[in-house]
Amino acid sequence: MEIELNNNDEKMKNAYNEAKTDIVNLLGWFECEMQKQPAKLNWGHVGSLNHIRENLIETLAFMSGFDAKEIKNTLEETKL
Repeated sequence: MEIELNNNDEKMKNAYNEAKTDIVNLLGWFECEMQKQPAKLNWGHVGSLNHIRENLIETLAFMSGFDAKEIKNTLEETKL
């Protein structure tokens, strides 16, 4: 027996899928941006990337339920 979605359920499902699609596209843009190298690297670039990394860790912690410290530890382990 198939359950029929009401109008609100259908809107919610569409909004959820649109958000997921947007996130996937944004991650693709991140990948493109990470391939770029500034013409003249400076400490401001390093600070910007560190800020972005912190925001991404916080976002992943929020989304996954993992503690941000655990995510940071995992990142450190990948550097060994």
